[in-house]
Amino acid sequence: WVEEVREFAKANDAEVIVVSAQVESELVELDEESRKEFLAELGVAGDATGLPALIKASYELLNLSTYFTSGPTETRAWTIRSGMTAPEAAGVIHTDFQRGFIRAE
Repeated sequence: WVEEVREFAKANDAEVIVVSAQVESELVELDEESRKEFLAELGVAGDATGLPALIKASYELLNLSTYFTSGPTETRAWTIRSGMTAPEAAGVIHTDFQRGFIRAE
């Protein structure tokens, strides 16, 4: 199946990301060492599972980026459209931030 889909995608200038829901669900139940062993048994290099690849490809396809904010108690990732200005990105957190935006450092 997968090879047929890859061939079709290649012929149509598309990308294929293979994700096994069963493998991903098993991985979340394992500790780090068991996870590495399990992936090695599957022939997967490093931590290159399907889910992170799917997220990365989705961000690229949808033209999205991530920026981080950090305070004394929390660090948070925010999803924005690539190419947003700093005030527009601030507006993702709260519209008041966009209206009162002065400058970025």
